[in-house]
Amino acid sequence: MMKLRLNTSVEIKDTLQEVPAPLRVRIPIESKHKPVVKKKQILGRGQVIAENPTKGAYGIGFVHSSIDGIVEDIQPDAIIIGPIPAPKEGEEAVAAPRPEPCSELDSLGNEELCRKLLEMGVDTSRFHATRNLIINGLNPEPGVLVSEQLMKDAQEVLKAGLQILERAIKPGVVKLVVANGKQLSLHGCTTVYASDVYPATIDPLVVYAATGAERPDNVDVISVSALYRIGLVAMTKLPLMEAAVSVGEKVYRVPTGMTVQDLLDTTGTAYGTEWKLALNGPMRGVAVSDLGVGIAPTCTAVTLVQEGLYPPVQPNPCINCGECVLACPARIHPGMLSRYAEFNMFESTQSQHVGACFECGMCTFVCPANRPVMQYLLLAKKQLAAQDEAVSTCRLQD
Repeated sequence: MMKLRLNTSVEIKDTLQEVPAPLRVRIPIESKHKPVVKKKQILGRGQVIAENPTKGAYGIGFVHSSIDGIVEDIQPDAIIIGPIPAPKEGEEAVAAPRPEPCSELDSLGNEELCRKLLEMGVDTSRFHATRNLIINGLNPEPGVLVSEQLMKDAQEVLKAGLQILERAIKPGVVKLVVANGKQLSLHGCTTVYASDVYPATIDPLVVYAATGAERPDNVDVISVSALYRIGLVAMTKLPLMEAAVSVGEKVYRVPTGMTVQDLLDTTGTAYGTEWKLALNGPMRGVAVSDLGVGIAPTCTAVTLVQEGLYPPVQPNPCINCGECVLACPARIHPGMLSRYAEFNMFESTQSQHVGACFECGMCTFVCPANRPVMQYLLLAKKQLAAQDEAVSTCRLQD
């Protein structure tokens, strides 16, 4: 059985690449987002198209148009924006209303600044004031080059992101975790070296490498990609409208909502009908069944794997080999938990600490039976979260 190379560090050969804005985008929105546009509405680049209804400063960011265009459709999970129709004979072209740069970013601080960042598209849900901050500078998964590429080519943007975070949350100590042997640094950060062999690159293990403690309650961790997104908003004073996406051996600045199809075609990436694709990396990515899906600002990679190169996962029975237990960095029993989830015994997964799962995918990766072990655990966690939400929203009737 062939295995992926789990060392995530690579030699960066190219610079950060640009891709032209597409004529049509399909911008993803989440269930918590509330669309604030209507069909056939003319939009300017940077205009708000969906809001987070929360009145607080912390949560998922607002969503903005990445092109000048017209709203073609509003779907539960996306807003489709296409080219503005040409004016009729004798009529003037409609001017798309673009927002002005936000001058308030220079004067705000604390929660007011966090709220403004949220309104400009930044996910502030992981922000906490005065905690120590760890920046995960390791490439997130095998084949995903985005962290080291940004550390190499976007130092000024990262610096701007760190400076605005210092005003927004006033972190205590700020540490940057990079791969052993890499000469990478960021102004204002204490550099910590750690293993880059997956799954050591995921956030909980990076925190442990930086602090020596498991699950410390005074530490926040963000990725270099997240810091880059904050830095873009800080430098341009415009809403977040792009993602840094790894495709093959290159990393591209991609307009939010650009479809996977357009990205692959524009970058000249070879693929065929026999290929499997995923958004983000090969270990934790989400399979793509439609090349028309749009790139979210938090997307870090489009992963391509030729079909037949690796055995597909199937709902095969567990053979009790224990390989998943040996590979699990959270020290839980993925095989047993997957069987509980397989037979809808979700309460049993909770008592056996399914919540401690890091969702790294190592259990599925090492399983000789090719069971979708992590997917079963994700199912259990989703079902338990849905039950908790149902309980929290119910009340006794009069």
